[in-house]
Amino acid sequence: MGPRYILIVEDDLVINQIMTAFIHQKGWNVITCCNLADAQQEIHQVGIELILLDYYLPDGTALSMLDTLKKYRPSVPVIVISGDNEPQTILSCFKSGALDYIIKPVNLELFWHKVEGLLARFSLEKKVKKQHNILEKLLLEKSHEEQIARRLFDHFIEINSVGYEFVKSFTQSSTSFSGDVVVNAIAPNGNFFLMIADSTGHGLSAAMPILRVVNTFRAMVAKGFDLITLVSEINTNIYHEIPGDRFVAAVVVEVNFNRNQVFIWNAGMPDALLQLENNESRTVSSHTTNDLVHYKSKNLALGIMSPDAFSANVEVIDLPMAGCLCLMSDGLIEHKTKDGAFLGMEGVISLLSLYGKDLTDYMRETLNRQFFDDIKDDVAICVLDFDLLHQWYQHRPAEFCIGCNKGEFTWHINMSGPMLIGAEYLNSLNHFLKIFGFPTTFSQKVFTVVSELFTNAVDYGVLKLNPELKNDIEGFDVFHNLRERSASQITMKDWVEVELQWYCLASELHITVSDSGEGYCPKPTSELTDVLQLSGRGLNLVRSLCKRYEWIAPGNITKVIMEL
Repeated sequence: MGPRYILIVEDDLVINQIMTAFIHQKGWNVITCCNLADAQQEIHQVGIELILLDYYLPDGTALSMLDTLKKYRPSVPVIVISGDNEPQTILSCFKSGALDYIIKPVNLELFWHKVEGLLARFSLEKKVKKQHNILEKLLLEKSHEEQIARRLFDHFIEINSVGYEFVKSFTQSSTSFSGDVVVNAIAPNGNFFLMIADSTGHGLSAAMPILRVVNTFRAMVAKGFDLITLVSEINTNIYHEIPGDRFVAAVVVEVNFNRNQVFIWNAGMPDALLQLENNESRTVSSHTTNDLVHYKSKNLALGIMSPDAFSANVEVIDLPMAGCLCLMSDGLIEHKTKDGAFLGMEGVISLLSLYGKDLTDYMRETLNRQFFDDIKDDVAICVLDFDLLHQWYQHRPAEFCIGCNKGEFTWHINMSGPMLIGAEYLNSLNHFLKIFGFPTTFSQKVFTVVSELFTNAVDYGVLKLNPELKNDIEGFDVFHNLRERSASQITMKDWVEVELQWYCLASELHITVSDSGEGYCPKPTSELTDVLQLSGRGLNLVRSLCKRYEWIAPGNITKVIMEL
């Protein structure tokens, strides 16, 4: 810090010298002037902390000096000293910017007491102003970094995201980062996956687990895993990698077109609402009101249960031909309407009955403008339109390339040991078939057949699990847990072999799947038609997609023929 000065503007030389000597004794540097003209030259000096200004000077009054200071040095405090005690004079000085007015004769000790208080006050104000500037700079940098982080976050959420007309969604965050997200993806077998997730808390701390959830969701769907394996993997990731007080509620939906079924897994989210049309009916474990079916949460949020204790209760329904499925986060039902009442589930149901498939459009238009006083929690809602979903499926890209009719190939792979669990290599099957010019719809059916046969070979052949455990929802959960435990005991002696042979003249793809197990005997086809049983549906599906199905005793070899 440079030298600090007090400027004395006083034409009475005696008073000027007395004040100068006194202030010097207090340790301050002093600049003295006897008129306004000299003072106006000195006020531009750096380091002037205070100005003591006589009211009457040879070339004017303190008022003209105060006007100049207001223009050039507004931050320098001024004390006017005068023998004039007229109220109007004093008032004029204060109006012009003087901070104090001292009547002559001056008591130096009292005078200095005021000066010290004034200097301390301005020193503190300077310090506060400096800290304020530093804080503003830090806030600006924080805001800039937050904007970059927000763009990166949105990019990671939106990357590879495809908008479909049959899914309408709306999200509204309460801060820069949203802990609510809606994502979808298409599996290699053509199944459609939809997830709405809600992370605990708000802001960045809520958004970080969402990134992990979304990345795992996309990776698992792309590799062709089923819904239970998908949510189990997400739960494992959240449990191990996210702090213990962070959880993620979610609803994950899988639409299986080949099985004509919808799988709904609800963990800690508000009821999923299925709005029926065309007199469709549903027999479900969740309750039904009028034309609305509720799918309540039957699972704990992701990240709460350890991977060993995790279980997945999944609702399985026939794929509706019409109507819609509405999913939402609790931020929607827990917000208040303008009359102060919570919207609640009943409010959402009422709006769904009014706006149906256009509910998300209504929310987007009215949420901020009409509906709530303040957005205090992240909000997410999405509607799956089954009419449009079927239209999309019927007209989805089915490009055909004649490349596969120009030759033949054999694709063979044998895997053994722990790599049998997961079977991520199946993801490459679609790409492989695409290279040889097979249409997407055929490739998806092949993927479905191969993955079903491969899973059967691992589960019933290698792991020796009992397929009848999957006859109901509870047994299905037990089956999954047993599979997890048995998988850890796989050795290098356990193997599964898959072979694909393409015969272009017959337009047939011959698929053979064999395993190292002792073989199992599937039930006859006639016993696999009970829609209330989950066991055996996979083989029924394989039979429905193939031209020929052959089970070879003792049951560790299966051959099928698919026709293009």
